[in-house]
Amino acid sequence: MKNCSFPWRKFVPATLLCAMAVPVQAAQSAGLLDVYQMAVLHDATLAQQRATYQANKQVVTTARAALLPQIQADGSYSRNETDLPAGAGDVDVRSLSLTLNQSLYNHASWARYAQSKYTLEQAEFVIKASEQDLIVRVSDAYFKVLLAQEDVKLSKAQEEADKTQWERAKASAEVGLASRTDVLQAKSSYDLSKSNRISAENALDVAYEELMKLTGKPVEHLKVLALQVSLPSESLDIATWENKAQRDNLTVKQFEAQAEGAAEEIEVQKSGHWFSAGLQASMSNNEYSNFNTNFNNSYTDRTSTSIGVSVTLPLYSGGATSSQVTQARYLYQSSFEGLRDSREQARLNARIQVRSVERGTSLVAALREAVKSNKAFLEAAEEGYKVGLKSLLEVLTARSNYYSARRNLVEALHTQVLNRLNLEATVGDLQADDLAVYDALLTETN
Repeated sequence: MKNCSFPWRKFVPATLLCAMAVPVQAAQSAGLLDVYQMAVLHDATLAQQRATYQANKQVVTTARAALLPQIQADGSYSRNETDLPAGAGDVDVRSLSLTLNQSLYNHASWARYAQSKYTLEQAEFVIKASEQDLIVRVSDAYFKVLLAQEDVKLSKAQEEADKTQWERAKASAEVGLASRTDVLQAKSSYDLSKSNRISAENALDVAYEELMKLTGKPVEHLKVLALQVSLPSESLDIATWENKAQRDNLTVKQFEAQAEGAAEEIEVQKSGHWFSAGLQASMSNNEYSNFNTNFNNSYTDRTSTSIGVSVTLPLYSGGATSSQVTQARYLYQSSFEGLRDSREQARLNARIQVRSVERGTSLVAALREAVKSNKAFLEAAEEGYKVGLKSLLEVLTARSNYYSARRNLVEALHTQVLNRLNLEATVGDLQADDLAVYDALLTETN
């Protein structure tokens, strides 16, 4: 694979990096991966989370700094003048000092350092959740466009068929083979299908706009999911998915890191009862100049060094430390309850998604049969109408049922893909590679 350079390389699956370097041609139909690649580079929500993650990465460095040597340099220059004769008290003083402070033991600093690691861990799970969310949002927007396209296509077909039926009814009425009621009925169906087509076109425009917000550029041609496509199957053991969800769900992981950080906060506040020890070493140099040696010989340049250890033990702080420890314990309890709730919600979501996938498989199979049977019935009704065995109302009803079944099948296929992606997201395992599985099933036309 060619070497490709991207500013956010670490957030993008390696299998997609080089593909990102090639823009989607206007004449080609874009697939799920194409749209996702554009969204990765443009989506403002993900970019915001990336920046926040980079900021949170500095928390560990900041906390570790309190454990490392603190070195400080000071310098000063002063001119002292007095009203004594012949400048007897005048002198220039230059001072330089270098001070090193090293914490030997500080319970709060070590606890904050440990706490910062959980803060970073939580931020990592947040960015991973944002990446999963982008995959779901891209897929949802993509299939909304496809469904809207199908609605437009079907509404146009319905409108054209109703128009033809209306024209036939008028022609039949002119020769006495159809009643005025048949003509009015056909005209009403045509007017209704025309209004449905206008609404469908507007919905398609809105869907395109929502997709463009993710990609940052218009994508006019999209690959579609064929009606007879075979979606990949997988094990749907509900207990397995439940256990995986409560263990690996990214929201659960965030709450776990938050609870661990809250536990460390208790240790931070307990530091008010602990001693602290520190090492301090310093070196200073004082130089004197421009003074009258006839009056004052006490100004002598000198260099001094010192080193020592200090120990501090808090004795009483008015009860503040105990109160802060109690507060931290309650906050930990709150975080723990949030963790418990997130696990329960993850299990619930896993059960819902597994059942949705199971029912979705059955629904797709049923709708495929419905499309076949309604198409056959429509053809029979049209033939029967030509020979006078079926009424116009029966033909119009059969056509409406066929188009409705076809549209419902398209929606069910899209929903089934989204349900599977959401199931993977529920267990914290949704990746861009999962899109490649469904992207391979897309075709240029349906």
